[in-house]
Amino acid sequence: MKKNIPHFSEKSLNLEDRIALVNSVYQKLGFVNRKSLMQAYDLSQIEAGSLMRDFIHAHAKNLEWDLQKGHYKIKDQYSI
Repeated sequence: MKKNIPHFSEKSLNLEDRIALVNSVYQKLGFVNRKSLMQAYDLSQIEAGSLMRDFIHAHAKNLEWDLQKGHYKIKDQYSI
C-alpha cells in the first residue's frame, strides 16, 4: 500500500488533497492514525501528524478516538 509522495510538504498539496490522502487510508483500513499514514506513504511522524491535523480539523465532529486501539474512527452515524 506504500505510495511515496515525492517532496511532501504542507505547501506541496492543497488542503483538499491532503485530506483525501488521509481519507484514502481510512477507507482501506477502516481507521486512521499517524502510524498508518507513515506506513502507507513512507512519511515522517511530523508529516503524518500534519496530515492528521488537517483531517481531524475537517471532520472533528464526526470522529471518535479509540483509546485502547490508538486510532480514529468515524462515528457510526456518519460517513466521509
